[in-house]
Amino acid sequence: METKLIIKTLFIAWEKGEYVVGPSDLAKNLKIPKSTAQKILVKISELGYGTYIEKKGLILNEKGLKEGRRIMRRHRLLECMLEDLGVKKEFVCSEASKIDLEIGEELEKFIEEKYGKRVICPCGKPIPFS
Repeated sequence: METKLIIKTLFIAWEKGEYVVGPSDLAKNLKIPKSTAQKILVKISELGYGTYIEKKGLILNEKGLKEGRRIMRRHRLLECMLEDLGVKKEFVCSEASKIDLEIGEELEKFIEEKYGKRVICPCGKPIPFS
């Protein structure tokens, strides 16, 4: 499973005030077995994005939060672009989620230049600064 997707999932939980994400929570969100989720959380910790606490879960550290902000900034600016293209507001988040981890550097630069001054996405969520 892609590291960016895991960090995005952990960061979304963090934004909601869920600072410790356990294997059960991650498994439910990603629709994977709990044992797989536990291994993933340990791996994320080993990659330096957070601290894994046995029988509790993972807490993102500054490196993890920075990467999470970068990923969510890209996602929410992409939502702004999709809305500009005429995608209905109720679909911009789900459509952005289908491509936000796949866009190339050039498109990311374009989106940043065009929409980077926005502070709220079409869903009404704050756009993090990276």
